[in-house]
Amino acid sequence: MNRPLGLIFALLAGAWPARAQDSEWAKVVAAAKKEGSVAVYSALSGPPQIERAKAFEKQYGIRVDHFIARASEVVERIRIEQTSKRANGDIYISSPTSLPLHKQAGNIQAMMNVPAMATLRDNLESDGNGVPVWIPPYGILVNTNLVKPEEFKSWRNLLDPKWKGGILSDDLSLGGAGGAMFEATYKAYGRGYHEALAKQQPSVTRNNREAERRVARGEYPVYIPQQLPYALALKGLPVKMIVPDEGVVYAFAQFALLTGAPHPNAARLLTQFMLEPESQLYFGNSGVIPVVKGVAEKTNDDARPYMFAKMFGGGTFEHQERLLKIAAEIYK
Repeated sequence: MNRPLGLIFALLAGAWPARAQDSEWAKVVAAAKKEGSVAVYSALSGPPQIERAKAFEKQYGIRVDHFIARASEVVERIRIEQTSKRANGDIYISSPTSLPLHKQAGNIQAMMNVPAMATLRDNLESDGNGVPVWIPPYGILVNTNLVKPEEFKSWRNLLDPKWKGGILSDDLSLGGAGGAMFEATYKAYGRGYHEALAKQQPSVTRNNREAERRVARGEYPVYIPQQLPYALALKGLPVKMIVPDEGVVYAFAQFALLTGAPHPNAARLLTQFMLEPESQLYFGNSGVIPVVKGVAEKTNDDARPYMFAKMFGGGTFEHQERLLKIAAEIYK
Protein backbone atom coordinates (compact mmCIF):
# COMPACT_ATOMS: atom_id res chain seq x y z
CA MET A 1 0.00 0.00 0.00
CA ASN A 2 1.30 3.47 -0.90
CA ARG A 3 1.67 5.89 2.00
CA PRO A 4 -0.02 9.27 1.69
CA LEU A 5 2.38 11.85 0.31
CA GLY A 6 1.84 14.12 3.36
CA LEU A 7 2.83 11.31 5.72
CA ILE A 8 6.02 10.64 3.75
CA PHE A 9 6.95 14.32 3.93
CA ALA A 10 6.22 14.34 7.65
CA LEU A 11 8.44 11.30 8.25
CA LEU A 12 11.26 12.83 6.24
CA ALA A 13 10.92 16.15 8.04
CA GLY A 14 11.11 14.37 11.40
CA ALA A 15 14.26 12.55 10.35
CA TRP A 16 16.20 15.66 9.35
CA PRO A 17 16.56 17.15 12.87
CA ALA A 18 17.80 13.80 14.22
CA ARG A 19 20.30 13.49 11.38
CA ALA A 20 21.47 17.03 11.91
CA GLN A 21 21.86 16.39 15.64
CA ASP A 22 23.84 13.20 14.97
CA SER A 23 26.06 15.09 12.56
CA GLU A 24 26.72 17.85 15.08
CA TRP A 25 27.52 15.34 17.83
CA ALA A 26 29.90 13.51 15.49
CA LYS A 27 31.80 16.79 15.18
CA VAL A 28 32.04 17.01 18.98
CA VAL A 29 33.43 13.46 19.16
CA ALA A 30 36.00 14.18 16.45
CA ALA A 31 37.08 17.41 18.15
CA ALA A 32 37.31 15.65 21.51
CA LYS A 33 39.62 12.99 20.09
CA LYS A 34 41.78 15.73 18.62
CA GLU A 35 42.00 17.44 22.04
CA GLY A 36 43.25 14.13 23.40
CA SER A 37 42.67 14.61 27.15
CA VAL A 38 40.28 16.03 29.73
CA ALA A 39 41.02 17.21 33.28
CA VAL A 40 38.44 16.54 36.00
CA TYR A 41 38.39 18.33 39.38
CA SER A 42 36.15 16.67 41.93
CA ALA A 43 35.26 16.18 45.58
CA LEU A 44 32.45 13.75 44.67
CA SER A 45 34.31 11.06 42.74
CA GLY A 46 35.42 7.66 43.89
CA PRO A 47 36.28 4.20 42.56
CA PRO A 48 33.11 3.78 40.42
CA GLN A 49 33.71 7.04 38.57
CA ILE A 50 37.42 6.34 38.10
CA GLU A 51 36.63 2.92 36.64
CA ARG A 52 34.19 4.43 34.15
CA ALA A 53 36.79 7.04 33.24
CA LYS A 54 39.14 4.18 32.38
CA ALA A 55 36.43 2.69 30.17
CA PHE A 56 36.08 6.10 28.48
CA GLU A 57 39.83 6.22 27.84
CA LYS A 58 39.73 2.76 26.30
CA GLN A 59 36.75 3.56 24.07
CA TYR A 60 37.85 6.96 22.80
CA GLY A 61 41.62 7.08 23.33
CA ILE A 62 41.19 10.28 25.38
CA ARG A 63 43.17 10.51 28.63
CA VAL A 64 41.30 11.51 31.79
CA ASP A 65 43.37 13.37 34.39
CA HIS A 66 41.86 13.47 37.88
CA PHE A 67 42.32 15.88 40.74
CA ILE A 68 40.21 14.45 43.58
CA ALA A 69 40.32 16.14 46.97
CA ARG A 70 38.14 17.70 49.67
CA ALA A 71 35.73 20.33 48.39
CA SER A 72 37.69 23.21 49.93
CA GLU A 73 40.92 22.06 48.26
CA VAL A 74 39.27 21.73 44.85
CA VAL A 75 37.71 25.19 45.18
CA GLU A 76 41.10 26.71 46.03
CA ARG A 77 42.71 25.12 43.01
CA ILE A 78 39.98 26.47 40.75
CA ARG A 79 40.30 29.92 42.34
CA ILE A 80 44.04 30.05 41.66
CA GLU A 81 43.67 28.92 38.06
CA GLN A 82 40.82 31.28 37.30
CA THR A 83 42.52 34.26 38.97
CA SER A 84 45.75 33.66 37.07
CA LYS A 85 43.88 33.04 33.79
CA ARG A 86 45.77 29.76 33.41
CA ALA A 87 43.02 27.17 33.39
CA ASN A 88 44.10 23.54 33.38
CA GLY A 89 40.81 22.03 34.54
CA ASP A 90 37.94 21.23 32.20
CA ILE A 91 35.21 19.67 34.32
CA TYR A 92 34.33 20.63 37.88
CA ILE A 93 32.24 17.95 39.59
CA SER A 94 30.36 19.51 42.47
CA SER A 95 27.02 19.70 44.21
CA PRO A 96 24.46 22.47 43.56
CA THR A 97 25.58 24.12 46.81
CA SER A 98 28.69 25.65 45.27
CA LEU A 99 28.08 25.91 41.53
CA PRO A 100 25.95 29.10 41.70
CA LEU A 101 28.81 30.94 43.42
CA HIS A 102 31.24 29.74 40.79
CA LYS A 103 28.81 30.86 38.09
CA GLN A 104 28.58 34.32 39.69
CA ALA A 105 32.37 34.53 39.91
CA GLY A 106 32.71 33.59 36.25
CA ASN A 107 34.48 30.31 37.00
CA ILE A 108 32.10 28.14 35.00
CA GLN A 109 30.73 28.63 31.51
CA ALA A 110 27.31 28.04 30.03
CA MET A 111 26.02 24.59 30.93
CA MET A 112 27.19 21.70 28.77
CA ASN A 113 24.40 20.37 26.60
CA VAL A 114 24.70 16.67 25.75
CA PRO A 115 22.19 14.32 24.08
CA ALA A 116 21.74 12.09 27.15
CA MET A 117 20.22 14.96 29.13
CA ALA A 118 16.94 14.00 27.47
CA THR A 119 16.98 10.78 29.52
CA LEU A 120 17.23 12.42 32.97
CA ARG A 121 14.62 11.40 35.52
CA ASP A 122 11.69 13.81 35.61
CA ASN A 123 12.58 15.26 39.03
CA LEU A 124 16.21 15.92 38.13
CA GLU A 125 16.12 18.74 35.68
CA SER A 126 19.32 20.74 35.59
CA ASP A 127 19.50 24.03 37.46
CA GLY A 128 21.33 25.62 34.53
CA ASN A 129 24.76 25.49 36.14
CA GLY A 130 25.71 21.85 35.74
CA VAL A 131 24.51 18.53 34.40
CA PRO A 132 23.31 16.02 37.06
CA VAL A 133 25.25 12.77 36.64
CA TRP A 134 24.94 10.74 39.86
CA ILE A 135 23.63 10.97 43.44
CA PRO A 136 25.85 9.77 46.31
CA PRO A 137 23.67 8.57 49.23
CA TYR A 138 24.92 8.76 52.83
CA GLY A 139 23.81 6.87 55.91
CA ILE A 140 25.20 5.64 59.23
CA LEU A 141 28.01 3.08 59.24
CA VAL A 142 28.09 0.68 62.18
CA ASN A 143 30.30 -2.16 63.33
CA THR A 144 27.90 -5.10 63.42
CA ASN A 145 29.89 -6.76 66.21
CA LEU A 146 29.29 -3.73 68.42
CA VAL A 147 25.95 -2.39 67.22
CA LYS A 148 22.61 -3.97 66.41
CA PRO A 149 21.27 -2.40 63.19
CA GLU A 150 17.87 -1.85 64.81
CA GLU A 151 19.53 0.55 67.25
CA PHE A 152 19.66 3.12 64.44
CA LYS A 153 16.12 3.41 63.17
CA SER A 154 16.49 7.19 63.15
CA TRP A 155 19.17 9.85 62.87
CA ARG A 156 17.97 10.78 66.37
CA ASN A 157 19.42 7.53 67.72
CA LEU A 158 22.87 9.13 67.52
CA LEU A 159 21.86 10.98 70.69
CA ASP A 160 21.56 7.81 72.76
CA PRO A 161 23.94 8.25 75.74
CA LYS A 162 25.46 4.82 75.08
CA TRP A 163 27.23 6.26 72.01
CA LYS A 164 28.94 9.08 73.88
CA GLY A 165 32.60 9.07 72.83
CA GLY A 166 31.92 6.32 70.32
CA ILE A 167 30.97 8.32 67.23
CA LEU A 168 33.50 9.02 64.52
CA SER A 169 32.27 11.92 62.41
CA ASP A 170 33.10 13.86 59.31
CA ASP A 171 33.50 17.59 60.01
CA LEU A 172 29.92 18.86 60.09
CA SER A 173 31.06 22.48 59.81
CA LEU A 174 32.58 22.05 56.34
CA GLY A 175 30.96 21.75 52.93
CA GLY A 176 30.66 18.24 51.57
CA ALA A 177 29.19 15.17 53.24
CA GLY A 178 29.41 16.59 56.76
CA GLY A 179 27.79 19.87 55.76
CA ALA A 180 25.02 18.04 53.90
CA MET A 181 24.26 15.94 56.96
CA PHE A 182 24.28 19.00 59.20
CA GLU A 183 21.80 20.85 56.99
CA ALA A 184 19.44 17.89 56.61
CA THR A 185 19.31 17.16 60.35
CA TYR A 186 19.27 20.84 61.38
CA LYS A 187 16.24 21.49 59.19
CA ALA A 188 14.49 18.40 60.51
CA TYR A 189 15.31 18.66 64.21
CA GLY A 190 16.66 22.15 64.91
CA ARG A 191 19.69 23.47 66.75
CA GLY A 192 18.92 21.50 69.90
CA TYR A 193 19.61 18.24 68.10
CA HIS A 194 23.12 19.31 67.22
CA GLU A 195 23.84 20.77 70.61
CA ALA A 196 22.94 17.36 72.03
CA LEU A 197 25.04 15.59 69.38
CA ALA A 198 28.03 17.80 70.23
CA LYS A 199 27.71 16.65 73.84
CA GLN A 200 28.20 13.11 72.57
CA GLN A 201 31.81 14.19 71.98
CA PRO A 202 32.16 12.88 68.41
CA SER A 203 35.72 12.42 67.16
CA VAL A 204 36.14 14.47 63.98
CA THR A 205 38.05 13.11 60.99
CA ARG A 206 38.75 14.41 57.50
CA ASN A 207 39.85 11.02 56.19
CA ASN A 208 36.65 9.18 55.38
CA ARG A 209 38.35 6.18 53.76
CA GLU A 210 40.35 5.54 56.91
CA ALA A 211 37.29 6.26 59.07
CA GLU A 212 35.34 3.30 57.72
CA ARG A 213 38.32 1.03 58.30
CA ARG A 214 38.56 2.23 61.89
CA VAL A 215 34.93 1.24 62.38
CA ALA A 216 35.58 -2.14 60.77
CA ARG A 217 38.49 -2.68 63.20
CA GLY A 218 36.22 -1.85 66.15
CA GLU A 219 37.97 1.39 67.17
CA TYR A 220 34.59 3.11 66.94
CA PRO A 221 31.13 1.53 66.73
CA VAL A 222 29.67 4.31 64.53
CA TYR A 223 30.76 6.63 61.69
CA ILE A 224 28.71 9.48 60.16
CA PRO A 225 27.91 10.11 57.40
CA GLN A 226 28.94 7.06 55.36
CA GLN A 227 28.81 7.06 51.56
CA LEU A 228 27.21 3.89 50.19
CA PRO A 229 29.76 2.90 47.50
CA TYR A 230 32.52 2.76 50.09
CA ALA A 231 30.32 0.72 52.41
CA LEU A 232 29.51 -1.84 49.69
CA ALA A 233 33.23 -2.15 48.98
CA LEU A 234 33.69 -3.36 52.58
CA LYS A 235 31.64 -6.50 51.94
CA GLY A 236 32.87 -9.32 54.16
CA LEU A 237 33.93 -7.01 56.98
CA PRO A 238 31.78 -6.53 60.13
CA VAL A 239 30.20 -3.27 58.97
CA LYS A 240 26.84 -2.17 57.58
CA MET A 241 25.54 1.13 56.27
CA ILE A 242 22.15 1.84 57.78
CA VAL A 243 19.52 4.02 56.12
CA PRO A 244 17.42 5.51 58.94
CA ASP A 245 13.65 5.66 58.52
CA GLU A 246 13.90 9.36 57.60
CA GLY A 247 16.04 8.45 54.57
CA VAL A 248 19.51 9.13 53.21
CA VAL A 249 21.47 12.34 53.23
CA TYR A 250 22.47 13.01 49.65
CA ALA A 251 24.41 15.20 47.25
CA PHE A 252 23.72 15.74 43.56
CA ALA A 253 26.96 15.44 41.60
CA GLN A 254 26.88 17.83 38.66
CA PHE A 255 29.37 18.25 35.80
CA ALA A 256 30.18 21.89 35.06
CA LEU A 257 32.45 23.27 32.34
CA LEU A 258 35.17 25.49 33.78
CA THR A 259 35.84 28.86 32.17
CA GLY A 260 38.76 28.69 29.77
CA ALA A 261 38.61 24.89 29.70
CA PRO A 262 41.33 23.77 27.27
CA HIS A 263 39.39 20.62 26.27
CA PRO A 264 35.71 21.61 26.06
CA ASN A 265 34.71 18.95 23.53
CA ALA A 266 36.35 16.15 25.51
CA ALA A 267 34.50 17.51 28.56
CA ARG A 268 31.16 17.21 26.77
CA LEU A 269 31.99 13.73 25.51
CA LEU A 270 32.97 12.49 28.98
CA THR A 271 29.75 13.96 30.42
CA GLN A 272 27.71 12.15 27.77
CA PHE A 273 29.59 8.90 28.44
CA MET A 274 28.87 9.10 32.17
CA LEU A 275 25.13 9.49 31.45
CA GLU A 276 24.88 6.54 29.09
CA PRO A 277 23.00 3.45 30.42
CA GLU A 278 26.12 1.28 30.83
CA SER A 279 27.83 3.89 33.00
CA GLN A 280 24.70 4.64 34.98
CA LEU A 281 24.11 0.95 35.71
CA TYR A 282 27.74 0.59 36.78
CA PHE A 283 27.23 3.50 39.19
CA GLY A 284 24.01 1.99 40.51
CA ASN A 285 25.59 -1.42 41.13
CA SER A 286 28.41 0.37 42.95
CA GLY A 287 25.99 2.17 45.26
CA VAL A 288 25.62 5.53 43.50
CA ILE A 289 22.01 6.42 42.63
CA PRO A 290 21.58 6.75 38.83
CA VAL A 291 20.03 9.91 37.40
CA VAL A 292 18.62 8.54 34.14
CA LYS A 293 15.29 6.83 33.72
CA GLY A 294 14.89 3.07 34.08
CA VAL A 295 18.35 2.22 35.45
CA ALA A 296 17.84 1.95 39.22
CA GLU A 297 15.40 -0.92 38.68
CA LYS A 298 18.14 -2.97 36.99
CA THR A 299 20.74 -2.74 39.75
CA ASN A 300 22.07 -5.80 41.57
CA ASP A 301 20.65 -7.26 44.78
CA ASP A 302 23.25 -5.59 47.02
CA ALA A 303 22.58 -2.08 45.74
CA ARG A 304 18.90 -2.12 44.79
CA PRO A 305 17.47 -1.71 48.33
CA TYR A 306 19.34 1.60 48.62
CA MET A 307 18.36 2.90 45.16
CA PHE A 308 14.83 3.71 46.27
CA ALA A 309 15.56 5.03 49.75
CA LYS A 310 13.79 8.17 50.91
CA MET A 311 15.70 11.37 50.28
CA PHE A 312 16.08 12.96 53.71
CA GLY A 313 17.94 16.08 52.63
CA GLY A 314 21.27 17.59 51.73
CA GLY A 315 23.15 20.83 51.36
CA THR A 316 21.61 23.74 49.45
CA PHE A 317 23.10 26.88 47.99
CA GLU A 318 20.52 29.08 49.72
CA HIS A 319 21.28 27.88 53.26
CA GLN A 320 24.74 26.34 53.30
CA GLU A 321 26.82 29.39 54.26
CA ARG A 322 24.53 30.38 57.14
CA LEU A 323 24.18 26.83 58.47
CA LEU A 324 27.89 26.03 58.30
CA LYS A 325 28.54 29.07 60.50
CA ILE A 326 26.05 27.68 63.01
CA ALA A 327 27.74 24.29 62.83
CA ALA A 328 31.11 25.92 63.56
CA GLU A 329 29.59 27.57 66.65
CA ILE A 330 28.20 24.28 67.95
CA TYR A 331 31.11 21.99 67.13
CA LYS A 332 33.96 24.12 68.48
